[in-house]
Amino acid sequence: MQMPTSTCKLHTILKPYYLFSLFVTSIIMLTQAPVEGYIAKRYTIRQIVAESTNVVFGTVVEVNTKRKTAKIKVQENLKGNSEFEEIKMRFDVYKGETDYREEIIHFLRQDEPIIVFYLKAGRRIDSIAHTRGKWFQTQVTKPRDKDWGWWLFTHFEKYLNRDEVSKRDSTQDFQNELRDLLSGDALQLLLFKTDRYESEPRAIAELDAVADFGFLYHATTNRNLPTLGEADILWLGYRSLSEGRYRLNKEQEKRIKEFVKSGGIVIASGQDSDDDRPCGSGWLPEPLNGVESQTRNDFKVTSHAGELFKSPNRIRSGQLSLDDSWSGWNQKYEILATTNNGKEIVVAKLRYGKGMYLVTSLHNQRSSQIAKNRRMLENLVHFAVRFLEESK
Repeated sequence: MQMPTSTCKLHTILKPYYLFSLFVTSIIMLTQAPVEGYIAKRYTIRQIVAESTNVVFGTVVEVNTKRKTAKIKVQENLKGNSEFEEIKMRFDVYKGETDYREEIIHFLRQDEPIIVFYLKAGRRIDSIAHTRGKWFQTQVTKPRDKDWGWWLFTHFEKYLNRDEVSKRDSTQDFQNELRDLLSGDALQLLLFKTDRYESEPRAIAELDAVADFGFLYHATTNRNLPTLGEADILWLGYRSLSEGRYRLNKEQEKRIKEFVKSGGIVIASGQDSDDDRPCGSGWLPEPLNGVESQTRNDFKVTSHAGELFKSPNRIRSGQLSLDDSWSGWNQKYEILATTNNGKEIVVAKLRYGKGMYLVTSLHNQRSSQIAKNRRMLENLVHFAVRFLEESK
């Protein structure tokens, strides 16, 4: 969620790995049955950063082995603006089959650097910290009408501490890596998503081999898109605009159009349209009609498609999962591919000001559909990056 950048020197995306959400909204409360670990697969550093509302650098300023507590002085906000000057942690509780309480309190050392990644959602914070080569998790819930209390230790990380994509031996070297990652030298992609569909966000976070380019990925469910001005690409996630009803107001629509007019790129995934309630098109400067469509996979590429269906992946009819689409376009749209005998859009391009829209009818609801569309997601980002380069 930070952003405007040059796209000439971008970091490389790490290989994709399926994952559970790092900061799990379903983390089991302390009174419930213990469970070992919350991360079932590998999780890359980019994905950890993307899931975090805040990344802070600090120093362990106090370790009380008798009380099993520690205090961390927050010294630098790398992502987000933390409200904490000091983070207080308790290590007299734990979760999981293994009791790490004695290990964690003797592992922490005063005056050592520490990195804390956390997701703040309402009165809940789930966090993961790294110091002296190890990851561990904590969590805290804010009582009503009171200040934040002690962050409660849960466990040492099983997967992050052993896998090459996330294991880091030196916290100081890791801090330098994160500074480079968030320095503004990478392309920034902001995903507007819903909490209901997680297959598409995971696929976008895991994209790699986007030509010679990588990107930093950030996700939000906030329709006001407060960090949009810092982004290079806005991805309107699957059914984020409409599902049963259209979700954007006039001010939100205007914000998206101004973003594109100023040089940004919008990639729109498939949206929900019903015969009596089509998806709204106020986020576009030119009208389109939302169309309720049957799920299909056939399409026809037009002469305007350029390299979209060729690079970096060759994609042919029958190899995509498509759903509700768009019709009623005017001559300002370049139609790159159609379906239903040319009546509906598969991908359309619209130049607006200095920027561009890519409107699609991709069906990205479930992992099986994402498996078919993953290469197209990569091609769309590649197409967008090339547009940004040519627009300099």
